[in-house]
Amino acid sequence: MRVVLLTPARRFIANRFGLGYQIPLGLVFLGGPLVDAGHQVRLIDNDLYSWRHQRLIAEIAAFRPDCILLGHTGSTAAHPVCLETAETLRHAFPDVKIGYGGVYPSYAAETTLRDCPAIDAIIRGEGEQTVLELVAAWEGGASLAGVPGLVWRDGSQVRLNPPRPPIGNLDAYRPGWELVDWQGYQLFGVGRSAGMQFSRGCPLTCTYCGQWMFWKKWRHRSPQNLVDQLAILAGEYGVKIVWLADENFAADRAVVRDVLERLVAANLGLSLNINMTAADVVRDADLLPLYKAAGVDYVVMGVESLEDEVVAAVRKNNPFAVSREAMRRLRQHKIISLVNIIYGLEDETAGTLARKFRKILALDPDILNAVYLTPHFWTKDGRSTDPAEVIQLDLTRWTYRNQVIAAPRLSPGVLFLGVKTTEALFHLRPWALIRLFWGSDRRVRRILRASLTVGIRVVLAEIAEFLFQTRFAPRGSLQQLPGVAAGLQAAGQSIHH
Repeated sequence: MRVVLLTPARRFIANRFGLGYQIPLGLVFLGGPLVDAGHQVRLIDNDLYSWRHQRLIAEIAAFRPDCILLGHTGSTAAHPVCLETAETLRHAFPDVKIGYGGVYPSYAAETTLRDCPAIDAIIRGEGEQTVLELVAAWEGGASLAGVPGLVWRDGSQVRLNPPRPPIGNLDAYRPGWELVDWQGYQLFGVGRSAGMQFSRGCPLTCTYCGQWMFWKKWRHRSPQNLVDQLAILAGEYGVKIVWLADENFAADRAVVRDVLERLVAANLGLSLNINMTAADVVRDADLLPLYKAAGVDYVVMGVESLEDEVVAAVRKNNPFAVSREAMRRLRQHKIISLVNIIYGLEDETAGTLARKFRKILALDPDILNAVYLTPHFWTKDGRSTDPAEVIQLDLTRWTYRNQVIAAPRLSPGVLFLGVKTTEALFHLRPWALIRLFWGSDRRVRRILRASLTVGIRVVLAEIAEFLFQTRFAPRGSLQQLPGVAAGLQAAGQSIHH
């Protein structure tokens, strides 16, 4: 079959004005197995291109597809544009099969199919094997009833197939790097960038996160397979920087040590960006020279809160003292630290904002990413959120960088001002500016300077968005919109099936 893999154009502020666009890794992971099975595949990242509907339809029509598979990493915020794109494609290509996958549709599969007649099937969870069987069934005109991991349209009925077990051997499915339009992907001024994934899942069960439920359990590629794929990226495609899209790269110390030693031996010259917990950084303090030698320049940590009782309540493993030690250790080994801090895990007041700022200064990471608690319906925090407290009814704004839930004692404007002032004062403090030019290696200094430039552009764009495009609803408005409220409630119930 002729298969189009399509990322619709959501165009998040952080991409448009900041980091730029990164390869649609989930679709790349589907593309390799489809090509190897003999299908003709075209990958279109319209988040990168931002083609209008007329151009997108013309590009797809020229390929003459038999099916189109939609996916986006943007979760709740990308869902509306995915549905809009599916409806546009259905009008243009009435006989083409359309599938849709990702985090949001995996949890809201039945309601998505009922609400959007343009979509024929939803791929739930990991897609590599499911997509192969789905496309084979479409090609042969067979029923989809025997394909685990699907929710599909059977005439006027929506059918829910049994879930597919997690993939046991990730090495069996290669990424389709040859499908990527590499010219469009750059990061931090280092050069061409790519994503890769070593492991899936996370041993933690944080209340605000649903990734550990989506991936089911922590698994990983073989260390040599990862190194081989990174060697392909560096040698064949000229990639200079790789972000490893693992939820928890260093979950297993022995495995990660094996990976790092192989990377050192391979000497690929890559700059690596990884996700770790602060607790694992401290655990691996003696391995940090090996991390640096392997190319790790940048570690992202979900610190989330600076109050130990809040950290315990959300089921994280990094009390403040551990997080602060992780920052010290990383800086000692010339590795950049970026921390995520979530506003909304406690009732925010002027006092909590001031206390957070003081503790962020004491924590002393290199980069701060201040985000808001976002009540995705499949998470514990999402299900426990009072719908009356939702003040952002536009799902496209559920981006972590936009407020969704009312703060009990602060207006949206005051909370926004407090968060942006914290980010600005933190990143422009004298000690941070000094680090841009002294005290680390050249590549790290260049990444830090690029990160500051990116951050300034993003914050300015977010201020403009808040002032001129963002509208909040009064508390209780969600119940006054039965379609939205019922849709979210029904979607939330789908997690239990």
